Amino acid sequence: MNKPFHNILNIVAAIAATMFFYGCSESTEEIPELVESVPKPVEISINTEILYSDSAVLRLKIVTPELQRWTNAEKPYMEFPKGLNLFFYDSLGHVESTLKADYAIQYPDEKRVEVKHNVEVVNGDEETLNTEHLIWLQAEEKIYTEEFVKITTPDEIIYGDGLEANQQFTKYRIKNIKGTIAVDEDSLQ
Repeated sequence: MNKPFHNILNIVAAIAATMFFYGCSESTEEIPELVESVPKPVEISINTEILYSDSAVLRLKIVTPELQRWTNAEKPYMEFPKGLNLFFYDSLGHVESTLKADYAIQYPDEKRVEVKHNVEVVNGDEETLNTEHLIWLQAEEKIYTEEFVKITTPDEIIYGDGLEANQQFTKYRIKNIKGTIAVDEDSLQ
């Protein structure tokens, strides 16, 4: 190895070592402050089942592998990072519809839930909605999306870009319908 190149390597190594030791000799008091300033959920619940009732009648059940409650955020929320399953019940206690997704976030103050990734809603008429993003407005008892949707019924498959429905998914309106729709001849008369 030639001497000038070897000398440059030694100088670079010396500068790097000086910077490393200087960096290591600094106070580490700032590190706990950094760790403390990173937001954390105030509550984490594993394998959770939540029941909601109205006048002692079961209306909704949520089952999730993980629930994180963030009350220390600007807008408090509950996050379901590993997904959830929702079960909507009728007044007789029968499951009226179900919803499942790989991720969800709920904003309790706004009474709004967003579900994402592999979203599936099934109603009592064996109609299934599949999409990647769905918003549930709890106070209005309405679900909607502007994303691609696929609805499978016992008689047909319907595709569209967007949907509005009641939260039970028993009444819905598909936007920008694409695909073949089966029509009953009696309904045309």
